This record gives sequence, structure tokens and C-alpha cells, in this order.
Amino acid sequence: MKWKSLATASALAVSTFAMASLAIAAPPKASLEVSPDVVNAKTLKTASRAALPLVLSPAVLAAAVTVEDVGDADSFGKNVTYLGLAQSIGITLTDDCTGTDPLVERCTVQNPAPALTTVIENDLAVINLPPKATRTLMCFTLTPSIFIDWVNFTGSQQMARFNANALIRIENPVLADPALVDPATGLPFNGVLEIGLSTWSHLQTMPDNSREQERSMQTRSCIAGLISRRVLVDDYGLTDTQAKEFFKKAMTVRFGARVTAAMSQYTNYFYGVRLYGD
Repeated sequence: MKWKSLATASALAVSTFAMASLAIAAPPKASLEVSPDVVNAKTLKTASRAALPLVLSPAVLAAAVTVEDVGDADSFGKNVTYLGLAQSIGITLTDDCTGTDPLVERCTVQNPAPALTTVIENDLAVINLPPKATRTLMCFTLTPSIFIDWVNFTGSQQMARFNANALIRIENPVLADPALVDPATGLPFNGVLEIGLSTWSHLQTMPDNSREQERSMQTRSCIAGLISRRVLVDDYGLTDTQAKEFFKKAMTVRFGARVTAAMSQYTNYFYGVRLYGD
């Protein structure tokens, strides 16, 4: 069994020979995850103010910084508040699901090789947050666990694939306002904000009559967050008042996953997650 590091999102440049010289094609652009956790580069501006004097008290310093200074002025200087943890039910792709318990394992009979199999599972775990659990930000640490038994006995070389995303639903009564529309769908939120976080992606060529086992565990930590007051206003169209009210309400956070695999005899995927705020 060998351990492999997280595959990068960027593809390698394709090299081709033309006459006697080597011509290298430009690498394709990497696709950017669409989620609140990925910072929009257009919103980051170079700081235009001089450095603040160090004699200011922490309270004054926190009130004085701007988005241009620190990227997230709302949470600057605040203590971290831990909000809970959860571990998802495992997702299994295999040739026979006889005897599996859906409360312990969500098993899917996969398509015959080399076809892709895609599985979407919801309600793999849940965290219920009381009112005012956090003030302006909901952050996370997420660690997926992946085991794959790659097999190719198809008679020819094949491309093995695996991709997994954590699917997270935040239920909040502020989002029940029918005037609030999800910009990703053009439809009302209906009380729910849906977020997809990329956790692992892998692509490799497998020669015929080959087999390989792979296990991967790596942690993804929060950048901009699952959700923040600023993102609610800038990206989701809430007013300042609605965004503040959002964090005053009780929330339910549900965890699911989307898994795609090909050329795997057996795949198992689950993740653990810890939430924290300010």
C-alpha cells in the first residue's frame, strides 16, 4: 500500500515533438472551486493606509483595521469559539452491497469498469447550533479519509479517476424570505444555503492487468469560511441587517458528499469536520 499526496487542481502541460525541436503547449487554466471559502481575488485590495501605531490598545486596533488591511475585519482580534464536530457516515462503492447497514455505511453497486460511478449522499452527519453561536463567521477543519483498491483487468490501458466533495447545507430561518434568491440557481433559498467543498481529486493511467491500493488522509482548513457576514452581503445579496440577524438565529448544518470513481474495485470515503467561529 502506498500513500499519495493530494493531487493538485492544475493539469500538467502537454509536451509534443515537432520536427527536431520540442514544443510545449501552454498549461490549461485550473478550475476554481465556487464556494464561500475561496477568496475572490477581486475583493482583495492593496492596503492604502499607513501602518497603525503599535501604542493603540487591542480594542482600538480591532476597531481601526479595514478589509484592505487584514482581509477580514469582522473577525479581527476576536477569540475562536468552537462550535462542535461531526463525522460522516462512510460512502462505499463496490460490486456487492449485500448485508450493509445504511446507518453505518452508504453502499452503492458501481458500474462495470471502465465506466464512471457517481454517488450523491445527504444527511451523513448533522450539527445543530443554538442562537448566537458565532458572531460573524463559521469556519471549519475538514479531514477526509479515502481508501481505494484500483484494479484494471479490462484488456487495455485505462484512466483511473476519483473525485470527492463535501456537500454542506446550512439551514437558517433568515433564508426563508422568498425575496432572497440564490445567485447560483436563480431560485429562492427556501431556508437553505448549499455549499460544496472539494476534498480530494485523483487521476492516473493504469496499464492492463494491474492493481494498486491507495489510502489518503489530509486536512483542509478554513480560508474565508463556510459562511461569513461579509459573504452573505457581497455574494448572496442579503442586507447588513439580514446578515447580522443570520448569526443571531439557531442553525442546522447538514453534511453530505458527492463521490465519483472509475477503475476501482472497492472505494470507501468519509470525513470528519470541526466547526468554529468568532
